[in-house]
Amino acid sequence: MKALHFGAGNIGRGFIGFLLHDAGYEVIFADVVTEVVEKINEQKSYRVIVVGDEQREITVNDVSAVMLDSHECVAEVVGADSITTSVGVRNLPAVAKIIAQGLMQRANQGVPQFVNVFACENAINATDILKTYVLEQIDPSVLDYVDSHVGFANVAVDRIAPNVRRADSRPLDVVVEEFFEWDIEKRALVGSVSIDGATFVDELAPYLERKLFLLNGTHATVAYLGYVKNYRTIDEAMHDPWISQIAAGVQQEAIEGLLYAYPKLTRQSLESYAQKIQKRFLNPYLEDDVTRVGRDPIRKLGPNERFVSPLTQFVSAGGHPEFLTMGMAAGYLFTASGDDKAEQLQDTIANHGIEYAIRHISKDVNEDVVAKIASNYYFIQENIKK
Repeated sequence: MKALHFGAGNIGRGFIGFLLHDAGYEVIFADVVTEVVEKINEQKSYRVIVVGDEQREITVNDVSAVMLDSHECVAEVVGADSITTSVGVRNLPAVAKIIAQGLMQRANQGVPQFVNVFACENAINATDILKTYVLEQIDPSVLDYVDSHVGFANVAVDRIAPNVRRADSRPLDVVVEEFFEWDIEKRALVGSVSIDGATFVDELAPYLERKLFLLNGTHATVAYLGYVKNYRTIDEAMHDPWISQIAAGVQQEAIEGLLYAYPKLTRQSLESYAQKIQKRFLNPYLEDDVTRVGRDPIRKLGPNERFVSPLTQFVSAGGHPEFLTMGMAAGYLFTASGDDKAEQLQDTIANHGIEYAIRHISKDVNEDVVAKIASNYYFIQENIKK
């Protein structure tokens, strides 16, 4: 079996590629960074360093890589049994172009085997987004083939893989936490798929939103609050009582919204998951930089994302958001240098004011919520920011 994974970054190597290799796939990475592609082809292996109460090292062997926008990459699409991505949602159009070319070649060659596509991104229904981009570039004459031979399954993925370098680190080494979760939408698959460590579920939406709201939303909250208080890492920020209290409050508001939206979920399971996340954030071995977690604030503060979606659910359940609005307010104060989206966000605020920025970027929030976020923004700016 052969798996083509787009994105040879930390999640690609330390999570998705690792699990696919463990499941018996030959793993080929596709990336846009020439040095990474060359290094993978030179070494043919890399180490995954799992950190927690105990640390262990696992070597992933027999891997290779191709440049993303290349004939070789298209050829790998033609021969793949599984195609996965971890490139960031805004980079999916470039991936879709290559996948579409490969799928058309598969159809024209009459390739009989099935292939399943999984977009392993921090977004709700990212595979549906990728599928839309792919189908826009597919010749209508091969749509029947694609419909019968290609599965596009949404997934929920969860593993922290920060940019940590140890004294003995090699260029391709990747550090990850012990915990991971990969939930796959079973009904969208074609053929037979087996990946040890992945969970195949009938209804994915609760898993997607549970992870995006309770993990990613809280992670971003801690990052943004930690940034304004000049903490470097997530675990440092989590030791601040004020930040940890807000993080817990964000999770509780999200839980109320999830219980309203998905009555089959239980409070006990959600609170247990939330507590595990808090413990994970306190892992000092991850050295997870707040600027890494907070990057691209415009997307994270936008509609259908980790703040606005749980906030909307919570309001629908009759709640009055206090903690989610605090996390969002801190996000609007994120000014990390080198982050073009953070710079764009600050330009919008400087030119039009915070209320305009909230309405323009977060969009799906009512005026009471806009006022609350703005009030918290001024509070943090005047009383908390160092």
